[in-house]
Amino acid sequence: RTKPSAHPTTTMYCGDETGAFVGDVGSHSARFGYGGEDCPKVVVPSAVFCSRSSDDGDDSSSAPHSSNRGAPSKRRKYSAPVSLMRVPPDDCFPTSGDGEGSAGFIPIYQSLNSNNQNANNADSGLIQDIDAWASVWEYSYEALCVRGRGKHMVGHKSPTLSSADEMGGGGPIDHPLLAADSTSRTIPIKEQERQRALMLETMFETLSAPAAYIASSPMLSSFAYGRQTSLVVDVGHSGARATPLVDGYCLSVGSVSSGRGGRWLGNIQQSVLEGVWNVNGTEANSWNGWGDGNDEAGLPPCRDEGIIPRYLLRPESEKYPGGKLELLKRSPFHSMAVHEVMYEMMTSPHVLPLKRREVDAQAPFYGYGGEGVKVEDDRMIMGEGKKVDDDDVVNEEQLRYVLPDGTRVNLARPRAGRDLRRLPELLLLETLPTFVQPPTHGRCKHSHNNMLPLQKLIHESLTQILDVDMRKELSANIILTGGASLFPALDKRLSMELAEVLPGSYKYKVIASKNSVENRYSAWIGGSILSSLGSFQQLWLSRKEYEECGAVLGLQRFKN
Repeated sequence: RTKPSAHPTTTMYCGDETGAFVGDVGSHSARFGYGGEDCPKVVVPSAVFCSRSSDDGDDSSSAPHSSNRGAPSKRRKYSAPVSLMRVPPDDCFPTSGDGEGSAGFIPIYQSLNSNNQNANNADSGLIQDIDAWASVWEYSYEALCVRGRGKHMVGHKSPTLSSADEMGGGGPIDHPLLAADSTSRTIPIKEQERQRALMLETMFETLSAPAAYIASSPMLSSFAYGRQTSLVVDVGHSGARATPLVDGYCLSVGSVSSGRGGRWLGNIQQSVLEGVWNVNGTEANSWNGWGDGNDEAGLPPCRDEGIIPRYLLRPESEKYPGGKLELLKRSPFHSMAVHEVMYEMMTSPHVLPLKRREVDAQAPFYGYGGEGVKVEDDRMIMGEGKKVDDDDVVNEEQLRYVLPDGTRVNLARPRAGRDLRRLPELLLLETLPTFVQPPTHGRCKHSHNNMLPLQKLIHESLTQILDVDMRKELSANIILTGGASLFPALDKRLSMELAEVLPGSYKYKVIASKNSVENRYSAWIGGSILSSLGSFQQLWLSRKEYEECGAVLGLQRFKN
């Protein structure tokens, strides 16, 4: 047996098990774990806290790490993980001399930043702050004991505490790093290469990777389902994307995105509960969906105080001055915490399975805020086409959802409550209700003005593929994945809708895992499988190759 080299730059990875460390920083959450395992071991929000109390110039050249395993890791002024159930630390708020400022909460991707004005790249998958991206990786190092443990290497001695401090915190890394790239294929190639080069530089220079590989998320999701050629439909937090994959390579032609995703559904649900929404940039509060039967005086349950996230319900939130809380409510932290409450509600058991749409059935939320809504329409069970009798109504106590602040939402009798049970249908409706129409302005060039339903998104992607045989093969391998695709019977309903838009000669098939973990973390699972294959080990970009050729070699090798 040959003795492994002591220098990390000359380590070769040629076995079937290299102990790779896999990370997938998605649009809403980040997943980390060792290659070869069946699910990620660390799942945290894709955001970090930013300390405002320390001087930025003091630690600009160093990257200290926390020596306590239980404490959050720190890199410069960033700290992870983020807890959406607690008020951010005091040092995240600006001092008195900083003026108004903002709360120290930095989303990794622009799609999570509710205050981002650059709408052109809102759903492009571009990393907003690479230091925040690295900080989440470093927290996973501490949580899973990655640094200097020598889990899969023979003859390596773990560094002592003193030597770890001399090396810049925590010791070396013996595990090659595989990172999932969530960049959209709809943006220019130069933007994609610039992001991958920045990720490579961070992995080698900051994260001390002995070897690295960057793979696209659609490719990893397809590998997780055991397919090299497929059409990956990822319904995530920031929107939906359809990416064709042929022989393991993602195609820019045929890559289409839509603004319909988990955050979009959460915003609609919040608008219904609060009774206030935006129509073409104009705020409106006319409402007619919460009346019970002939009683049209019903008010939205959260009209007065809005949706209250969990961090405002904790006792320590009362100790904060009103100015800090108001500042926090205008930050992306508050909108992300509210979305967590909305996501829990729209994934609860009260949501109806997506069945076949009746011809004469009325769409959910139709006519809200407008005039001419008939009373008998308010007494209809949406999608079944029959009147509601008192004997047919399910036990109302089972259809009352309780929000974290104790607000009870009746989902049985009011029309708005019954429509909330059919919220996932908005992913498939071709004509949206008036109050959920996106604002009409010219700033968006990509996803958020493109509000295609899922079946039209797939049709648009297949239409751009010119080869007929390839188009048929892709339609027979449609993979449905993502955190916002976990609604019951969504795959079956999507198959029914595809029958109306695809040619009859196509044998289409929608593939979706019944396991919510496999469906939600398919990109990470694909990376875990890929890093464990013996034939893949020759594709790693080693540190020695990076030091000799730079990121150019990596961009040539990672053409996926």
